[in-house]
Amino acid sequence: MKFIKQIIDNWKKKREARKERKARIEAMFKDFVAETRPLVPKAPKYPEAALFRHVWKRACAYEHIYQKIHKNEERALIYSEFQKLAAGRYWPVAPNNAYGKVRLKLSPEAYEKLTEQELARLFPRDEPKSKRDVNKACIYVGFDSEQNKPYIGQTIGDPEYRWKEHRVNGTGPFKKGASYANWKVLKENVSLKELDELEAYYIGYYNSFENGHNVTKGNDWQSYERGVNERNKNNN
Repeated sequence: MKFIKQIIDNWKKKREARKERKARIEAMFKDFVAETRPLVPKAPKYPEAALFRHVWKRACAYEHIYQKIHKNEERALIYSEFQKLAAGRYWPVAPNNAYGKVRLKLSPEAYEKLTEQELARLFPRDEPKSKRDVNKACIYVGFDSEQNKPYIGQTIGDPEYRWKEHRVNGTGPFKKGASYANWKVLKENVSLKELDELEAYYIGYYNSFENGHNVTKGNDWQSYERGVNERNKNNN
């Protein structure tokens, strides 16, 4: 009986882990859609189809970027999940042509062009090379001006340019209508492999998922819990 109970308990834990991961991916996808909305090409007849088509295309580009360039398989898998979610939301609102619903597709030329555009967003080409140095990867925090609630993020290069993107696109601490945010770098000169770990740690430490603007606990749940424990320890 003890062995059977252990099997059932393990099955329940795995089921809960799958449920939590699904919820986390859904929340991250919602944020990605919001980030994509201002970038969608004009399509007055089918705006929702245009939105999810562009979300799908951007997810394809980012999967390639994180798989082939940044060598981050975990992030690449997240963008692969985004493609499935975008396709699922596109299909019910997809326009029709003579052959039925217009399917999602991305030509090699368009794929290459979009990947270059998204790389340019990550590494602004009009800034000096030193501003785009991958050795300057960092973790930052922003506090909104209205409620002083935190948002933890990561970026490669000079953080001021990422903060400007948040302000322009209404993301991060600006997503709920805040007009200003106070910023500071929490950890600088971070290696690419450590970005997800440190971001999750600081999300837990600053409680920015439960009481802030982060919509997920990050991509490293153990580091998130370590941050929570460290916060609780310091508050006692």
